[in-house]
Amino acid sequence: MESSQSWPVNSEEERTETGRLPWFGVDSQSAPRYSPASVEPNGVELNRLGGYAMVIALMAGCMLLSAWSRIDLRETAVALDKSERAYTTALAESTRLKLELSTLEDPAWLTESATNLSLQATVPVVDLTLPAKQ
Repeated sequence: MESSQSWPVNSEEERTETGRLPWFGVDSQSAPRYSPASVEPNGVELNRLGGYAMVIALMAGCMLLSAWSRIDLRETAVALDKSERAYTTALAESTRLKLELSTLEDPAWLTESATNLSLQATVPVVDLTLPAKQ
C-alpha cells in the first residue's frame, strides 16, 4: 500500500495577477508541490551547515582557550615554586651571614678565639691604611 499523497496547490489567494505563485515565479501547473524551504530527501540544507560549522568552531575555540589557560597556570605554578625555593635559600644564607658577622664582631668571641689559637697579646698592631688627607 503506497501512501504517497500529492499536496494540492493552494487557492487563488496565493496566486498573483498573472497566475504565478509568488515564491516560485512559475505557473502553478509546473510548480513543485513543496514549500519554498524544501530539501532533497537525502541531503542537508546548506544554511544549516554554516550553523553547525559555527558551533564546532566555537567549541574548538573554547577547548583551545581552556587548554592554553591550564598550561599557563601550570607554568606559573612551577615558576612560583622555583621562586619560593630561591627565596628560602637566599633567606637562609642571609641569616647565616648575619650570624657569622655578629659572631666576628663580638669582642668576647674574638678574645676567646685568640686564646684558643695561642696568639700573643703583646704583639704591636700595624695599621696599613693610608692616612686620610686633610
